[in-house]
Amino acid sequence: MSKQLRILSVVVSFSMVLASALITQAASGGSHKWKLDPTINAPWALESDQQPLDSPTAAGLCRSNPFNTTGAYGSLGSNVDAIVGDAVNLSGFSNLDCTTPQNETTIAANPTNPKNLIAGANDYRVCCDFDGLNDGTGWAYYSFDGGATWGNVQLPGLTAETGGTGAFQKLDAAGDPVVTFSPDGVAYYANIVFSRVSFASGVVVSVSRDGGKTWSAPSMVAFVNAGNFFNDKEWIAAGANGQVVVTWTRFSLGPLGSGYLASPIVAAVSKDYGKTWNSQGLPVSDAAHPYNQGSQPQYGPDGALYVAYEGASPATGYATDAMVLARSTDDGRTFQTKELARVYDDLDCYPIYGGRQTLTDMHFRLNSYPSMSVDPVTGQIAIVWADNQGSGTCGGGGSSFTGTTSNQVKLLKGSWATIGSASVALVTSSAEDKVFPAVASYNGKTVVSYYTRDYAINSKAAVCNLMTNSDPGAIDPQPTTRSVCLDYAAKSSANNYRTQKRLSTQSSNPFIQFADGAFIGDYSQVALGSDGNAHAAWTDFRGNPGITPANQDVMVQTFQ
Repeated sequence: MSKQLRILSVVVSFSMVLASALITQAASGGSHKWKLDPTINAPWALESDQQPLDSPTAAGLCRSNPFNTTGAYGSLGSNVDAIVGDAVNLSGFSNLDCTTPQNETTIAANPTNPKNLIAGANDYRVCCDFDGLNDGTGWAYYSFDGGATWGNVQLPGLTAETGGTGAFQKLDAAGDPVVTFSPDGVAYYANIVFSRVSFASGVVVSVSRDGGKTWSAPSMVAFVNAGNFFNDKEWIAAGANGQVVVTWTRFSLGPLGSGYLASPIVAAVSKDYGKTWNSQGLPVSDAAHPYNQGSQPQYGPDGALYVAYEGASPATGYATDAMVLARSTDDGRTFQTKELARVYDDLDCYPIYGGRQTLTDMHFRLNSYPSMSVDPVTGQIAIVWADNQGSGTCGGGGSSFTGTTSNQVKLLKGSWATIGSASVALVTSSAEDKVFPAVASYNGKTVVSYYTRDYAINSKAAVCNLMTNSDPGAIDPQPTTRSVCLDYAAKSSANNYRTQKRLSTQSSNPFIQFADGAFIGDYSQVALGSDGNAHAAWTDFRGNPGITPANQDVMVQTFQ
């Protein structure tokens, strides 16, 4: 079928939509869908999250041996589970009786005290949303001993079920968590908030002045309650003297969500530590790039504001995607834009499962959105992403993928003046898939972390060779032809990214929670402290062996 004839029913890339409750729109009496402009060939155009959550396979492997015991995996070793007091889900079907998951990890190190870390995640401990189910409500995990031990605290007032007032009473889910510190040690936590039963959505920021132990009531940065717009994929950065910026994707959907018109990157800026915010949606992306997703902002040491994002490229009539970088030197009022590099995530670059791009043998959805770090000492910009260039039919102009995926992490590095002409470097090169990379830079050093299949691909362990049953009438897992387990690893600029350091102490199986193992979060993160210690945070699938059955937990590893 030609691209001109394709009509794609899609759901925007909500980071948490594959939770036990999927988004339905009461106003339309059913699933909220719209028609994609047929000229747009972008990965977020394929993300249909309408999974049948009442079928047996939706139960996932957390319901079946060998994942339903506390001994499914061995000791965590040096890895630290940041989740304290995890609960059992007693609502709904897909995760009923499973330990509640946490995914989509974020982490930051306090520049005034490198032993103070704050992490966050989509956290499903709380019931009940407007559908009567467990849902994401926003949690922070804090450490004052460099990540050896953690406390957990729920952010107040983000949703109706967590004490929200005013507009927050209309919202019952929070997601896309991002945490950052300002140079003077104030912590900020950003989320999107939305409703499972209406069009309401917003971008919010909470503030902590005690290292993450307590948090302010949330500040609403942007709010809409109409089907013509939806706020998605926010990110936050903090500068000097109380300056804070939030960027996000504002999906323009037409009247009552009738059609995908554009998805510009927009921003809001605060100059008083997040108390008040300017107009809702300063334009970041330029007119030449109307179709975008996955922005990340960062202040440079000179006060300039940088925003990296993925956009459909006008150079190919929006048939391919590119990494894009914008810079503002006037507090976000105006931006210059550079299209940096081709991103290979076309329709023929990945197999499709459940309407989403994924890896060979896997079901969890992918993206090639950037992770960016601007060195606070040198000002050097580092951007990483993962794509499938050179694998199978990827990039050949077709409408479907043939072959075996070999997703790799790429890096662009330079100043604003040089990064546009910089060559794309391969951080990884082994054939096994890598996914969801993160980058952090400090004082001339850069570390890149990511999921990898390097260590587990040939594993014969029973726990690594199972997936959810493809028979919709069966719960028992089915065997795989090769291991599906993942690990987390990192490379550093200290030796020009030559040596890969395995961070996870044991491979684990991502087919554990959510419908058919189709969601593990959309990103991971790494922080680099002023003491030279790096702290990686990722969604691990072992749970806490000996304490909880296998489930999605936030795992942290500190390394140099």
